[in-house]
Amino acid sequence: MADLLPPNASDQERALSNAVDRAVPVVVREVWSPDTCPAALLPWLAWAFSVDTWDPGMTEAQKRAVIKASVAVHQRKGTIGALQSSLDALGYDDIDVTEWFQMEPQGDPYTFALLVGVEQTGIEDQSGYDRIIATTMAAKNLRSHLVGVDVLATSSGSFYIGGVSNDAETTEIDCEPVTIVLNEMVLMG
Repeated sequence: MADLLPPNASDQERALSNAVDRAVPVVVREVWSPDTCPAALLPWLAWAFSVDTWDPGMTEAQKRAVIKASVAVHQRKGTIGALQSSLDALGYDDIDVTEWFQMEPQGDPYTFALLVGVEQTGIEDQSGYDRIIATTMAAKNLRSHLVGVDVLATSSGSFYIGGVSNDAETTEIDCEPVTIVLNEMVLMG
């Protein structure tokens, strides 16, 4: 059975059915998974999952991670855990939230500051900062106010250091113009 038209359908109905008849290019089950959804359909999947902050400039991996984290963020929205989960989905997994009563000196009531740790790559440009702020504003509770975002960039790599210790004693003998060096030690590391 090629269509659902009844046997008494008119020629015009059959022509219309044939004109709009097409195979769906993707499996519907795959479209609803952030892991298997085609990249072109990710904005619609984000809309379906109610992603709060969507930036077309994100990488495909970030887009998929944000969609995956959306359900967990919405379950805990307004908590520090939701804030950390939403920023973790963007690739910033070292987040430190300092609330007003933890600040030195104590801050204004219901304020907080973020310390975002990034490794090796840093934050590429202003859009990265804007994305952090927008994500924070969407995940925080309504009464709290963000007073600052600090970025701590760390880089790891090999560091080589060497040292030399030279301990020598020189003794000269007058009978001949000869210099004798005793107890010379060289340490290299």
